[in-house]
Amino acid sequence: MFRILIILLTVFVALGCNLNSTEKKNSQKPNIIFIMDDQHRWNALGKINPTVITPTLDGLAEEGVFFDQAVCQAPMCTPSRNSMMFGLYPNQTGVYSNGKGIPDSLLPGKTIAQYFKDAGYETVGFGKTHWGGRQRYNTRGFETRYVSEIKEKGAVSMAEMNPEAKKRYDAEIKVMGSGEENNIGYLGFTSKLKEEDHRDGWITQQALKYIDQRKDNRPLFFYLSYMKPHAGHNVPEGYEERYDLDSISYAQQPNWTKDYSPHAEGVNRRDLYENYWKNASETEWKLMTMRYYANITWIDDMMGRVLKKLEKKGLLENTIIVYTSDHGEMLGDRFYRFNKYNLYDGSVKIPMILAGSALPKSIQKNSIDSSPTENIDLLPTLLYAADIAPERSLPGINLLGSESRAASFSALHERAGEAAFMWRNASHKLILVFKRKKNANDYSDQDILTGELYDLKNDPQEWTDLFNDQDFQNTKKEMSTALLNHLKNMRID
Repeated sequence: MFRILIILLTVFVALGCNLNSTEKKNSQKPNIIFIMDDQHRWNALGKINPTVITPTLDGLAEEGVFFDQAVCQAPMCTPSRNSMMFGLYPNQTGVYSNGKGIPDSLLPGKTIAQYFKDAGYETVGFGKTHWGGRQRYNTRGFETRYVSEIKEKGAVSMAEMNPEAKKRYDAEIKVMGSGEENNIGYLGFTSKLKEEDHRDGWITQQALKYIDQRKDNRPLFFYLSYMKPHAGHNVPEGYEERYDLDSISYAQQPNWTKDYSPHAEGVNRRDLYENYWKNASETEWKLMTMRYYANITWIDDMMGRVLKKLEKKGLLENTIIVYTSDHGEMLGDRFYRFNKYNLYDGSVKIPMILAGSALPKSIQKNSIDSSPTENIDLLPTLLYAADIAPERSLPGINLLGSESRAASFSALHERAGEAAFMWRNASHKLILVFKRKKNANDYSDQDILTGELYDLKNDPQEWTDLFNDQDFQNTKKEMSTALLNHLKNMRID
């Protein structure tokens, strides 16, 4: 009997040691704070453009690294966000546009939240994911979930929790049309609603309450995603006043008589925007641009409040912070072009920052990384930082390591029967339009319908197409070959 007690005691001690070891290992895993917004131009940051007031984002960049050549994988919400969350290209997820997403039963792999949940993290998500359309998807790895607009199974929604506030917001934006993107939506106005009646304000409120009440000791994966600065530009009081309207610069137009965009003709509400903004006054242009910036300042302010609350709770002591956006905003560039739906830089380039106390010592603070970077790099980077093995081969690279790529890739599938792909390096951008194929590795040069080539060093506005210029045929050939090779390697495991 005594011998049995000794054996049991030994087992319990061993189990206790293993438990303590597991707890210690978990406590050493970095918290992950993933912050994003919607339709944020890559250069609409104080760090790049001093006119824009973004002290929170500027502070993050000072404490980490800013990737100034980052691009999204598709310049619209649903395919971009699916690519980011699964770490796969649109041609691998099968999500090409803002229509249907992926059914819960047919997911191509784990989402970023699911990876961290399975690794022992507490996973909480506030705000937009936009898995696709209006279908109600699962929370896909989030244990705690608050959504302001598109409902998810298992999530708390603004309409359910604060229906009167949601009604007030919907009534205010009704004049802005579908997606808040008509010309009133872009011109905007000062909101008459208090901040918490706005969807993003409500999301911030829920995030702050959660942080105050949190008692979980597991490492934390915290996702905060805003719907602005996407139009409409109905900014709460107090933010427009921080700007001097006279000092606002706005989009300058090329000397064209009609739009030139071979890969994206007819997909940008051409008549709606062109007819209005061709005749808009300078004051209207400045107001539209200023209110876009004011939206960004408001979002930046709310991000700052959340980060300060996390810091006060000790949740930034061993942490990696990510900030990015799902795509850019043309804001009137290239002949009165607004929103996204094209592969020009205003739309496809996005801001990206990595910061936090858990960054490797090899990462220099307040640095700029100008290597080709993609939003799908975020998943493998964060998995690496948390020592989590991916369940499948991922096409992205670890931004905290020594990996690099020669060029960046993005895709547009907006015109029937066509697919446009971008191949972008530090000096040039190639866009090829193909007859659409089911699989990415089926494309060949025989399927090319047209293309565009831009010298980004000498023509950053992308006004002069060099696709048929004899002096650039070698560049076009080299980049075309590299793009086709990239497509052929885009296998689905």
